[in-house]
Amino acid sequence: MGRTLLSGLFYCPVIFIQWVLIVSSDLLQRFLFDNAAIRGEWVSLQESWQEVLNRRDYPAPIRRALGEMMGAAALLTATVKIDGRLVLQIRSQGPVSLMMVECTSDNTLRAFAQWDGELPEQAGLSSLTGEGTLAITIEVAGAKNPYQGVVNVQGDSIAETLESYFERSEQLATRIWLCANDHNVSGLFLQQLPSDEEGKEKAEEDWSRISQLAATITDEELLTLEVETLLHRLFHEEEVRLFDPTALAFACTCSRERVAETISMLGQEEAEDIIDAEGGIEVACEFCNEHYHFDKVDVAEIFTDNIASEGDPGTLH
Repeated sequence: MGRTLLSGLFYCPVIFIQWVLIVSSDLLQRFLFDNAAIRGEWVSLQESWQEVLNRRDYPAPIRRALGEMMGAAALLTATVKIDGRLVLQIRSQGPVSLMMVECTSDNTLRAFAQWDGELPEQAGLSSLTGEGTLAITIEVAGAKNPYQGVVNVQGDSIAETLESYFERSEQLATRIWLCANDHNVSGLFLQQLPSDEEGKEKAEEDWSRISQLAATITDEELLTLEVETLLHRLFHEEEVRLFDPTALAFACTCSRERVAETISMLGQEEAEDIIDAEGGIEVACEFCNEHYHFDKVDVAEIFTDNIASEGDPGTLH
């Protein structure tokens, strides 16, 4: 079917594929069109998605929306190429008050949602959020302030909302396809690259052709096809270069030490008042649903350690 090149690329009639061995069900792969100023990304999440679902019993419409947000966060993090983290967050006055996904430059993901009451099985995004907003926050390691862009929730899909964001803020033609079920999440991202005035006409023709080809994709294809098969199905007459896959995984950054730091910020008097009223302090991580319990002795140790730290002249503050 093809021949091996010294560079490690296998040549097929229309798709260049670089092979690496990564044993993971959660992968992201970038691709470029050699004959057009367009870049793309594909993502598939299984294990990390199951980790999210195993921690809370989300209603069906939240599972769909939250899964699509996870796929989108992975795609966007790969696009901006940051050393830090990207957070997608939807806030609303609707039945679903908050949905939040974090993806880091270490290729880890976590997600959660908050809602109230029963939700119809087929409820769309607009029904869940009403007049909600989607915020994209990018925190770069070492930077003083994060970047944040906000857009109103558009229509009934995360993809439509993000496409609206790119149209307004980045002014780059962008198409996104996202799909989630109870087993996995998949996404496809296409974006037109900047071009000079001389190549503008060709760039527009290329974008129209390739985005129309991509629009023929079905949810079933997106959820079930391997990336090589999917790209060949959509773009078999184009020249597509597929790059090494990146493995993704679920990970949560919560810890008992971080919760103790949060309790210390309450102040000793308020923390002791909670202990007297409740018998202890119980903190649950929204992302992983891990529960941390602190009794009277634990809280006393937190503030004893703080006093000792403040009195140590060798401690940097």
